[in-house]
Amino acid sequence: MKLRGLTICFLGPDGSGKSTIIEGLLKKDLPFSQHKYFHLKPFPQMPTSKMQVVTDPHKYEPYSSLKSYFKLLFLFYQYNIGWASNILPLRGKSLLVVFDRYYDDLLVDYKRYRYGGKICIAKLVKYFIPKPDLYFVLTTDANVIYKRKQEVPLKELERQINGYRNLIDGKRYFNIDVNKTSKEIVLEISNIIVSKIQDVSD
Repeated sequence: MKLRGLTICFLGPDGSGKSTIIEGLLKKDLPFSQHKYFHLKPFPQMPTSKMQVVTDPHKYEPYSSLKSYFKLLFLFYQYNIGWASNILPLRGKSLLVVFDRYYDDLLVDYKRYRYGGKICIAKLVKYFIPKPDLYFVLTTDANVIYKRKQEVPLKELERQINGYRNLIDGKRYFNIDVNKTSKEIVLEISNIIVSKIQDVSD
C-alpha cells in the first residue's frame, strides 16, 4: 500500500522553539520520501536563513475594522488558491508537508498581523480555510518561554499561551510541552505522526 502524504503545522508563541523542533523533525528517519516546508501560507518560501527576523511583532498599530475584514477576505483567497495549487498536488505523494505557523496564529496573536476586527469574524473565516492533518501546539509555562525571548510583555505572552491552548482538542490539535530537550520533543511528535499514519492505513 502506497503511503499517503501528511500535512502538519506548528503553532506557538515566539520562543517556543518552532524552528528548532522543525529542523530536528526533518532530520528524523520518518517514512516519507521527501518533505516540503511552508511558512504561514501555502506558497513556496525562501530558505529560513534568509527570512527577515521579526524582533518587535507588535510594533505597528492594528488596521481599521474595514481594512481588517478585507485582509480576511484576501487570506481566504490566498489559503484556498495556494492550497489547491501547491498542497493538493502533493497529497497523493509520500511527502511530509510542514507549516511553520498557519491561519490560526491570527486568532491568537492578532496584534502581530495588525488585525483590528472582531475575533468572532476571524473564527468564522477559519471554517473556510483548508486545514492540515495535524497541528502541534508548542507551549509551556510563560516564564520559561520569556527567558528565551522577551519580544512581548510577560502578560501578553501568558495571554497568547492560553489562546494557543484553547485550540487543543487531542484529535487534530496536540499540546506539546516544550520545557524538555529538543530530542524528547521531536520524539514525542514523531510518535504522534507515526500513529496518525497507522490510523490512515488501517
